[in-house]
Amino acid sequence: MDTKSSDGEKKEESLIETEPMETSTGVDTPLLGKRKLEETDDQEDSDEEEVDGDEEEEEEEEGSDFYWEKDSFDGREYHPSDDSEYSDEDLQEKARYYNRTVIETKGFFESSGKLPLYTWSGIAVVSHRDLETKMYGGITGREFVGDMACECVEKHNRRNNKNVKFEHVLRANFDPGAKTKYYITFAARESDSPDAPLVEYQAKVVWSAGITYPIFCRPAPPPN
Repeated sequence: MDTKSSDGEKKEESLIETEPMETSTGVDTPLLGKRKLEETDDQEDSDEEEVDGDEEEEEEEEGSDFYWEKDSFDGREYHPSDDSEYSDEDLQEKARYYNRTVIETKGFFESSGKLPLYTWSGIAVVSHRDLETKMYGGITGREFVGDMACECVEKHNRRNNKNVKFEHVLRANFDPGAKTKYYITFAARESDSPDAPLVEYQAKVVWSAGITYPIFCRPAPPPN
């Protein structure tokens, strides 16, 4: 998954979160770089649509747990811009679809041929290839995002007196920059019983310099 950073930032660093759940992964993730949503040799212009509100920012202060379980997408609405026209009608339609989908799924969208091949800012899909590729620390991308999801599950259980059990990663998206955000969809069980049904969950984290900062963990909403 090649990437360019959102907000003109190129490397992943992160916001600060409070509880002693900060864990160093000891890896330098390759899940960042130039951004593309699908494998291609052609470059496309990025979508230029306007959305309600500025680019998502989680401004968590050191020593504060204020942003835990707060989703910055809440209340945001999609509004297509009339002054952002493309000469290519197909590209324009894909750009609009991308912006609408990001807002409606709150960052947890699935890969689709309806999405633009490239985005030069915002959230992109972690490809299957990157999930299975080994990173510098000897773990795969799937293990890397799975470890971050587990930290969110642990904090969710501790804070809400729950007993959710992480099972496996289903997919992941990410938004690189000084505060790199990961949007991880995973399967979980809501009890210790191996017969408990699998439930789709979502975890949002920020990763910086080998440290994970959980933002939330929740059951995935039902499909529209």
